[in-house]
Amino acid sequence: MKKHLMSRLQLASSAVRRTCRRLFARAELRSTLIAAGLSVIAPVASATDLSDLGSATDVICLVSSWISGPWLFGIGLVIIIVAFIAIATSESTIAKVLSTALAGIGFAACAVPILKNHFKISYVCT
Repeated sequence: MKKHLMSRLQLASSAVRRTCRRLFARAELRSTLIAAGLSVIAPVASATDLSDLGSATDVICLVSSWISGPWLFGIGLVIIIVAFIAIATSESTIAKVLSTALAGIGFAACAVPILKNHFKISYVCT
């Protein structure tokens, strides 16, 4: 039993060493430090309230007041799929930017039904 436990411990320690070498290698050190810095700054941003979005909240609520329920969610998914296909097939930067804006509209259309149905947040738009 002791021999089996020691072999498992050696395997685990070698896996930890490989992971540390991969995370803190010269090529990955910069991205690791950036990720650590962003994780330190994220709580300071306090982006936890919908009112922090400003006028984007008004646009999301305006869209949800026109069409509600599963129709809005379905339309949003179709818009997102069309936008991602347009991004994948476009060759110019302007077309990719416009397609990204279209994907944002699709996400805005899906935001309210997701908040109401999946996250059980009742206060979304007033």
